[in-house]
This record gives sequence, structure tokens and C-alpha cells, in this order.
Amino acid sequence: MYRLDELTIDDVRCFAGSQKGRVRPITLLVGENSTGKTTFLACFDIFHRVVHQLRRGRDERLAPDFNHEPFSLGSFRDIVRSRRGRHGRITAFRLDAHLMNGGKGFPDYSVRAEFVEDGSQPVLAAWRYDFREQGFLAFRWDEPDSPPIVAIQDHETRLNEPWGLSDALFLLSLPQRERRSFRSLFPSAAFQPIHDFLGSLVKNSLDGRIRPEQSLLPLLPPSVPLAPLRAKPARTYDPVREVATPEGMHVPMLMMRLARADSERWRRLQKHLVAFGKDSGLFTDITVKSHGQQLSDPFQLRVKANSGTHANIVDVGYGVSQSLPILVDVLTAQEEQAQRRAGGPIQFLLQQPEVHLHPRGQAELASFLVAAARRYGHRFLVETHSDYIVDRVRTSVREGRIAADDVSILYFEPRKKLKAVRLYSLRLDEFGNVQNAPPGYRAFFFREMDRTLGFTE
Repeated sequence: MYRLDELTIDDVRCFAGSQKGRVRPITLLVGENSTGKTTFLACFDIFHRVVHQLRRGRDERLAPDFNHEPFSLGSFRDIVRSRRGRHGRITAFRLDAHLMNGGKGFPDYSVRAEFVEDGSQPVLAAWRYDFREQGFLAFRWDEPDSPPIVAIQDHETRLNEPWGLSDALFLLSLPQRERRSFRSLFPSAAFQPIHDFLGSLVKNSLDGRIRPEQSLLPLLPPSVPLAPLRAKPARTYDPVREVATPEGMHVPMLMMRLARADSERWRRLQKHLVAFGKDSGLFTDITVKSHGQQLSDPFQLRVKANSGTHANIVDVGYGVSQSLPILVDVLTAQEEQAQRRAGGPIQFLLQQPEVHLHPRGQAELASFLVAAARRYGHRFLVETHSDYIVDRVRTSVREGRIAADDVSILYFEPRKKLKAVRLYSLRLDEFGNVQNAPPGYRAFFFREMDRTLGFTE
């Protein structure tokens, strides 16, 4: 499975030109309000969904939904960066992802997706692979309803009707002996240079065969976004369809199903939840109380908090209900994936997971994410305003719970004169110290400390 280890955003909203963000198993997005952190999360999610859509079928020119919950970027004009003056209007924006696959099949490469306007919405206008010094493979559309043109450094040709980008990427990835049956789709004279170029890139594959995880359509982990405000707790839940939502409305139903129908999994989940509850000071027990024997009967979530007795979840601190969707989704992800025969790690996109949590709870949530990254291989892109989350991740590096190279801090610095944002990728050393930080990274906190100490003018 490929890993997306770097995302570049070009002319999207507040990002002027190309702004590059380094992505690791734990990636923290920090900065003031309205500096593009949510936009970065949305672009990351969109890139994943475009790749998964290409893997699923023959959409000849993709028009991905840039308003897929919990993100809402608007129309093309809302997304593309505004620019006035002698340079004129910007007519396209781009997302560029660097992908790593562990050294098998195709070498590590970058994929660039370029979007233009079509009926007020963004549509895919070009899809390009860059293999550094080895060359590139690109697809582009000159006209909205025409098949794409496929090109390498010194050769290009148009795909035949009705085959689109997803079909071409699959068929071009086939080894030579399997590709023979598709000669009618790709005329040999026109496509032989492209076949030869792709063949020259393949390494460490058995008999020249490229497995699905090594194909030109990268197999990326599922991207699971969680909204900044999770679903409100209810005194009594009436079972409905268990459909995952970014707000976590499915979590009580999932807990009830496990408690009633899969006692072993419920005991494992409950054990981990209680361990986090004790470490964070939020609760010491959590149970599901049924009002009947059937799965369709109403139920309650009961929590034992500092009062020492079990109470309804609506009668305890709001932080419990706001943290549960994150905890349950992460803890059950591995087994839920296995049941769907889609095992492997998951990429979680978290917006402000610290909402309604005491500083102790915020810090323990960071430890929980670090442990999940290390134990299950999950990856976390976390938009946060919490110093406690950042500091606990730094402490985890110093204590050896996670490697320094597995952490990235993306700092979004407003540049008010340019009406733009600059993106910095900050690293940690082995002691958890922040490296290569710009002067503005901690300036606000230093100013506040000076005010507290009475050193301000």
C-alpha cells in the first residue's frame, strides 16, 4: 500500500502558488484561525477520494465533490485563489501528492491533479505522474467530452473511445503478455513507446507482473474525516441504520450492536475505553443499558464519572460524548475493515479533537493517537489549537513512544500584506524539540508571557 508523505497545494484559497506540507503518521496542523488548516484537510481528503474513484470505474473526466461532509469548499470560484492585477485571473488549481510504495513495482513518484471550471464546479483537466529523472506520464483533456491525450517526454497520442483514464491506467499497467489481448484498444504503433517507458520503470516485481498495490492507480488507505463538532448525546437512543458519519452519529449504534451481539468484541472495546477514561479523568466505566431484548429496542449509554455512580451520558461532562466518536472509530477500525475484507491502516482526519476536553484529557488523547499509530499503523492528520496535544506528542518522542521522523508539525503562518498563508513543515529532534521553526511560530505565546510578567510596553 502506498503512503502519501507530502501534499502540495497550488493556488487554492489562501495558498498563493505552491505550498508544501510534509505528512507523517502523526501530523499536527497548527496556526491561527482562518489560515487554511481545514482547507488542507479537505484537499488531502479530496485527493484520496479521486484516487479511490479512479480505482472503482470508468469516469472519463472526474468532477469530485469538493463539498463532501464535513468539508464545504464551495464552487470553483470559491476554491481557486483570487488574483487581480497584471497577471490576470487564475484559471486552474492543482493538488500534488508524493507517494511512497516501499520499493516494489513502480518507483516512488508524485501525482499532480489539475482542476478547471466547468459549470461553476471543478473538474479534472490533467493527471500527471512524475518519476523524477526517469520522466513523466501525463493525461490531459483538450475538450470536455473528448478522450484524454496520454503523453510521455517525447511522445503523445489520444486514447480511443470509449476508454477513459481509469481504464487506461489499469491496462497500461498490465505486463506485456497480458496486454496483447488489448491491442485493439491501444494501437501498437502509437502506444508502444508508452509501454516501453512504463516497463523501464518497473523494478523488484515477479516476472514483470505489477500487482494491484503496485499499479499506476495507487492503493491508498481509506480516509476517514471526523467533524469538529460531534453528535450531541441523547438520553435514549432508538436504533437506526448504522451509517458512519463525520459527526459520529453511528457510534452509539455500533456500541449497542457489539454489546448485544458480539460480547467478545464489546469487552475488548470497553476495556480500551475505560483505560482511556481513567487516564484522562473523564470516566471509570461505560456501559450500554438496553430497554428490551431485541436489537431494535431503545437503549442508553451509561457512564461512571467522578460522582462514583453510573449516570446517563447526557448527565456527565460534554467531553465524554465528544471524545467517544474518535475513540470508538479508531479502536474498531481494524476489525471493521477486516469484516469488509479491506484490511490495513486507515488515515484519520481530525478537526479539533480537543473540543470540550480538560487539558488532561487533551494530553491523553494525544497519547492515545500515538499508541494507535504505533500499534495499528493508522495515520492521523490533526487540526488542533491545543498546546497540550502538541506537547504530549513531543513528550512521546522524547520518551521513545514514537520516532521523531514519524511526526510532522505543519505551521500555517498568515502573511497579511500578501493576503496569503505560508505553510511550514516543522520537524522534531530525538528529544522532542521543534526544529526549523519560523519566528512567528511561538511569537503569540511569548507576547502573552511578557504581558503576564508585566514586560509589555
